[in-house]
Amino acid sequence: MNTRPAISGPQPRRTCRHRLRAVAASLLCALAAAACGTSSAGSPSPTATARPTATPGAAASAVEARLLVQQGLGIGLASNVVQSQVTVLSAALLGSTSCSALDAGTGSSKVLQKSITGSVTTVSVDVYYDGSCAQPYIEAAAQLTAAEATSTISITETATYLGPGGATLGALHLSESVILAGLSTAIETTTVDGTGTFNAQDGAPAVSLGLECVIPASSDQIAPFVCGGAVAQPFPAIGLSLASVAPLTITLTPIAGGGEDDYSVAFTGTQSTSEKGALGALSITTPTPTTFAIGGSGTAMPDNATSGHAALFALFSPTPTGWTVTDSTDGTVCSLTMGSSSQVTGTVKTAAGASLANLTLDPSGSGTITYAGGSTAPITNWTLGG
Repeated sequence: MNTRPAISGPQPRRTCRHRLRAVAASLLCALAAAACGTSSAGSPSPTATARPTATPGAAASAVEARLLVQQGLGIGLASNVVQSQVTVLSAALLGSTSCSALDAGTGSSKVLQKSITGSVTTVSVDVYYDGSCAQPYIEAAAQLTAAEATSTISITETATYLGPGGATLGALHLSESVILAGLSTAIETTTVDGTGTFNAQDGAPAVSLGLECVIPASSDQIAPFVCGGAVAQPFPAIGLSLASVAPLTITLTPIAGGGEDDYSVAFTGTQSTSEKGALGALSITTPTPTTFAIGGSGTAMPDNATSGHAALFALFSPTPTGWTVTDSTDGTVCSLTMGSSSQVTGTVKTAAGASLANLTLDPSGSGTITYAGGSTAPITNWTLGG
């Protein structure tokens, strides 16, 4: 990876055709202005390691339903984290203390505090449901450390999530890196990757997460790119932990008559890896700089296939938006669909049409799931409880 030449100051935002390139350009300026530092960890990609030994079982339908819902919700969470991190990075490097509408879709953001010491930028950014910075959704406190020699920015962040009514949902603690690749004068790809832990406010067991996206930044026509999501968590109700690593190929299509930031989204994936293990036994790890893996002792579950679409590549996508996760072995499917009021409804059904679960979510990705038989569990910020 080539070292960037010195640049006297930030490039104006209007020189960039869309916000992904705007973030990449500002990162380039931040790296050029910073003293060389220590390289951060490399970029993990969604590749899993070999399967370990067997663990206790549970009713097949209960395990399958939770695994499918876990992966289905994980897509919503991955989209949320990618979009919100683009917003936080953009605000940290380009934003002001004035309220700014998000570049695509609804919502807004504002920088509350920012300081720069050498190669380290400390910033507090709020992201809002509405366009006038009145209804907080994410309160992010981040520290960015630039390393020009490796074209990397390392980020640690705590993001507190709030529901539409203002109640605290929980906190996501992230450790991530942004790696720039390309020629010495232009960025061709921006890789955002990291791991984190979500702790729900209601005291549910912590959820271990991983995410990577390799986003093109310099081509006029954005080519398909890959994002990988990983999630592992314990489920006390069934006495097991479940974990999955799921790469998705994402295709953005410019919306006719839309602005330069307006793209519709289609995504597919067939190479998911899933495991079940003893309660608390599984986690998401990065055994090498280029792999995600399911850590702990578990047994393999069937692969699942994913497909879906979103009307807009944005933090809050309008309708039509929805996706499915299908068990490749028996055809059981989890479907999630966004309604006109930004509510998300979902089902888990067998190939024969028997219902295994139903769920309803608000715009924050929080709500309730009801399993066949009547038991319920909370869903908080796109993570499944129970």
